[in-house]
Amino acid sequence: MSRKYKIVHISQTPLVAAPSKIAIAQRMIGHDAIAIALNDYPNNGPLFGKFIEDYIVEDEFTKSLVDNAIQSADIIHIHNDIPPAWAERLLHANQTAKFFYQVHSPLREGPLYLPRQTDIKLPFSASFVVGQFQPRIHNEHIFVPNIIHDIPKGTIRKKGEKLRVIFSPTHLRPGRWNNKYVAELDSAMNSLVSLGKIEAVIPNKPVSPKTLMTMRKTCHVTIDEIATGGFHQVSIEGLAAGNVTINRADYFCKAVFSSFSEGVPPPFVYATGESIADRLEELANDWEKTAEIQESSLNYFKSYLTPEKMAKVFDNAYETF
Repeated sequence: MSRKYKIVHISQTPLVAAPSKIAIAQRMIGHDAIAIALNDYPNNGPLFGKFIEDYIVEDEFTKSLVDNAIQSADIIHIHNDIPPAWAERLLHANQTAKFFYQVHSPLREGPLYLPRQTDIKLPFSASFVVGQFQPRIHNEHIFVPNIIHDIPKGTIRKKGEKLRVIFSPTHLRPGRWNNKYVAELDSAMNSLVSLGKIEAVIPNKPVSPKTLMTMRKTCHVTIDEIATGGFHQVSIEGLAAGNVTINRADYFCKAVFSSFSEGVPPPFVYATGESIADRLEELANDWEKTAEIQESSLNYFKSYLTPEKMAKVFDNAYETF
């Protein structure tokens, strides 16, 4: 059984809550873990205030708490980047902690990211990367998972129910791996809505992650992205919500992800821009197939992807180095 650590996660921004979710999961299995964000997202942008809830942001009131956490930490886990002054502060405050680096972003895509682990003057024991499409780019890193904390629960489709499909891209940003939009999806969904085959659930403004997940659990299908050959956190959320989860994840991405699930690949449904209309129509016409895949999604999440199990992946990574 793993020993219990004092762990501090540090990121410049909330990184859509990924570091704080790791800290929460680590607390669930007995570690003393916190997440520090140096800043929230810009207050004039759509993400402001949406992902900061479980972080500590340093101010006059919290500075002593942050100082104490840094000084007593066994593990300091840096995400994406920190300023040089923070690296100096960490080294000065704690000479015994093990340092780990984790990258979350593709290279040279918005928000513009370049590898920083060699620029941050800290003695990193190892570098991690989110185990989805990212290892294809950052191929010298150890795979670690994104973590979903929602209780797995879905609305399994019944006979006579119209297929409810949710699509909620956070942006329309172009890029090789950050792209989440293809025009064919709009055409397919508009046509199937017009024919009365599906009900489309598409937020018309930014909503909180909790609201979006609650809405997802009322749907039968989650569409992640069908542009790149990868997949994003929304696909894992789709599994937790008991949805048929549609993406374009290729063999490599699914094989990487299955390293967290005893080698069992996730029950994603593959689609491209050319095939998405057919995939959705097949599901719309077959409530039993929809229900079967939904049950597979829920069972997969419950079997392999609970926060407690994912936290142990980080234990193994820390203890390997």
